[in-house]
Parts: sequence; C-alpha cells; structure tokens
Amino acid sequence: MYDLSLRAPSEQALTAPPIWIDPRFMLAVEELHQIEALQLLCHKGDQLVAAMPLYEKKSLGLRRLICPMSAYYQGLWFFWQPEREPNRNLLDELKVSTEVAVFLQARYKRMQFNLAPHNFDVRGFTWQGLKAVPYYTFTYDCARELRVLKDERKKLRAAREHDYRLVEEFRPREFISLLKDLYNRKQKNLGVSYAAFRTWMERLHRDGLIAQFNLLEQDRIVSTNLVLGGANDQRGYSIMRSTRPQDLKSGASAQHSLLLVQLLRDRFAGLDFCGANYPEVARFKAALGFDLELFFKIVG
Repeated sequence: MYDLSLRAPSEQALTAPPIWIDPRFMLAVEELHQIEALQLLCHKGDQLVAAMPLYEKKSLGLRRLICPMSAYYQGLWFFWQPEREPNRNLLDELKVSTEVAVFLQARYKRMQFNLAPHNFDVRGFTWQGLKAVPYYTFTYDCARELRVLKDERKKLRAAREHDYRLVEEFRPREFISLLKDLYNRKQKNLGVSYAAFRTWMERLHRDGLIAQFNLLEQDRIVSTNLVLGGANDQRGYSIMRSTRPQDLKSGASAQHSLLLVQLLRDRFAGLDFCGANYPEVARFKAALGFDLELFFKIVG
C-alpha cells in the first residue's frame, strides 16, 4: 500500500523535478487559467516514489480535473533507484497507478488528463473503469541523424534562397502578434487572453523554463517557436509555433525545425514536438524524419 496526499505546488522532497511537476511551472499555469494546481504525492513509508501534477477546476461546488492548454502533459513521474530491476518497476508502477486511479475517482466526479509518453502502461487506470484514449506526438532523439523525406528536402532547398537564420531571443510581443494571426486564420480561440498568455511566457522565461526561437529573414521574424524545458529536463518540448503564411510556401517552417534540432542538440537529449493528431501537422512532422510516439488521455 502507498500513502497518497495532495499539496500546493512545492519543491519540498522533489530533487530536480521535470518541468511538468516543477512548482514554478505549475503555479504559472494556475495563474494563467485561474484554476487550482496541486501535486499528488505517493509515498512508501518515508520514500517519495511518484508525483503527478493535477489541475482542478470548480463549478457549482463540484471539482473536476482538466487538461489546461498550457500544460501538454500531466503524467506520473517515478523516482526509482537506477539499479532497480525493470520488471520490479513495472509491477510497482502498476500498483501506484491503480491506487492513483482509486484516489482520483473518490475525489472527482469528472476528470481528464494527459499522461506522458513514458506512462505507456495504463492498466491501473482502465482496470478501475477509466477510459484511456490514444493520442500521438512526434519526438526526436538528438543522438541520431535526421532523415528528411524528399518532399521536405525540396522545401529546404527553397528556404536556402531566403538566407533564413535561427536565433534564440525572447520577443514576446512579436510572438503574440504571429500567434494571433495563426488563430485568426484557423478561426480558433486560444482559450485565454493574449495579455495573460504573454504574462505566462514572461514569468516562465524569468525562471529559465521557456525559450523563444525565431527564424529571421534579415531582422524580420518569419517564424517563431516556444520550447519548454529547464536545467532538469532531458527533453525539450516544442509547444507552439507560428509561421507567416507567405513564408510557409518557401519552406520556412521546415527550415525552422531543422535549425531548431541542430541548435538544441547540446541542450537536450531529445525533443518532443507536442502533437501528431491533425493530418496536415502529422504529415509535416513525419516527413521531417521525427519518430511517432504514443501517449494516453485518461477520461472519467
């Protein structure tokens, strides 16, 4: 049996937490969406064995778990000793996820949250009657060579004629401007105000948890990208990109991806491009040579 408890986001007992359970990130998400952020901790005796971020919204006196737009993964993060047998980890993680499922069902009438790709064993949730809906993302192992398909190589050749260059520079005003253009073109709603989203960006940038990478033609931004990840993260998470429509035709987005991979190889062991669930986006990322990876949304 494990002891499960909830607390406000804190670094206490968490050594080098990945970004999704980092209290600085969680509190920024809480402020952006006006919800309550909580850390679910799982102990065995005095040992912390797992932690999970929760985002709680209350309406009419009822609590429910949600997936905020700004927090792509929630996920269970385990803290086993490196020398442990893999199958011992497998068995214990199943026990933990089962007890987490029971705990959440006792607290929430409705819930949905995204597990991280490493949480591929969802039996603990489904055996308790929760649904596990498959979703996909594209990732890249920075140690391997990128093999771009012929379609995108043509676009990359076209991009070279424009003398694009990628720089890391925090320019939130320009990012928000291009993001507005993107959402207007798609006739979609961001879900939060652009002013609040900019405040979220600025807060995370001060904490060293987010970076902005801009593709420039001369000094003009033609494509801009946000990457989440701090000093504790093995993976960087490319969460948002907006490219000017006229530059899409000249291969700007493909060139942006290629240069981003090259620039971040020394910072992260891998990159997650956070999504493969829309046909056009999935085709583009596959053609760049990224790897398809599965994760699950838990619904109850």
